[in-house]
Amino acid sequence: MPAIELKAPPLPKGRVEPIDELKGIAILLVILYHAGGVLVWQNLLHGDVGVDLFVILSGVGLALGARVESAGAFLKRRLVRIYPVYGIVLTAYLLANTHFLELRYTAFNVLIHYLGVQAWFGDFYGFGINDSFWFITLIGSLYLIYLAFRPILARPDQVVLWGCLLSTGVAYAYFLGGQPGCFGHIALRLPGFFFGLLAGALLRDGRLELKLSPALAAGLVLLAYVPYTHGIVFYSEITAFALALGYVYLWREKAPAGLVASTGTVLRFFGKYSLEIFLIHQPLIRNYNYYFWGRFYGDGHPSAVTLMIGMAVGLAVTLVLSVELHRALGRIRLLKS
Repeated sequence: MPAIELKAPPLPKGRVEPIDELKGIAILLVILYHAGGVLVWQNLLHGDVGVDLFVILSGVGLALGARVESAGAFLKRRLVRIYPVYGIVLTAYLLANTHFLELRYTAFNVLIHYLGVQAWFGDFYGFGINDSFWFITLIGSLYLIYLAFRPILARPDQVVLWGCLLSTGVAYAYFLGGQPGCFGHIALRLPGFFFGLLAGALLRDGRLELKLSPALAAGLVLLAYVPYTHGIVFYSEITAFALALGYVYLWREKAPAGLVASTGTVLRFFGKYSLEIFLIHQPLIRNYNYYFWGRFYGDGHPSAVTLMIGMAVGLAVTLVLSVELHRALGRIRLLKS
């Protein structure tokens, strides 16, 4: 059976600086996107592609770090990085939103948020406490998907087939269920994860053989033609792939060495704390920005300049909290180990 063979220099074991830097780019794009939403600026750079980049990098990271271990050991290793910080931030915003913003939540809503599955239940719950918490549902779901796909990871054409089938199914479920938020934020991003797995396998082994098989053809039809007939188009992962390739193989290769080194340092910082920043920043630059000016200055309609001052303070607070929370939980994990 004919096949497409891809080759690339295999990556060394351990931390991969370009991946950390791409995470930094991703979180900066997300912050820019959210800031533009507060200021009602046109989304010229489409900072939302930063989430697509995160999804792709999740697939790459899982493939690069693949090891022989039980499902329980895998989930424990992965979730211990996510759920403690998520639980702390969730609790803080539940208390703050209830006290300062006078919002009320049902017990069911709180429960599924602590379980991290809120976005499975649609837009009302997925975005009900913090607009960014849907990301936890996405990442947790990707880990479960990875476990289900482990038996076929050596068959890239099967990964394409079942990945595209799952992506199309989830997209139709949200689309036909009238859940545009989860449809756009979660469903349309799933293909990037599967292609991230393939990219990670290529970078891990130095080669990837993609058989031109019925499975591959069926997967591509499911991803492209079938959803296209109903107005569903998967495309943002292509943009994120292009951005990643441009950074790694254009910027890092052709830009002045000093500039690459300095930007790399900044991006690795943001990449290291990207999860905490993602979870914390949005309410501070939006909800509590408006609350602060209205509560203490009686300004119910703050100007763009006023909002920008509030966002700068909110982002500074976000960075401090992110660093300290990351360090504190890191020390606790070291003590337990």
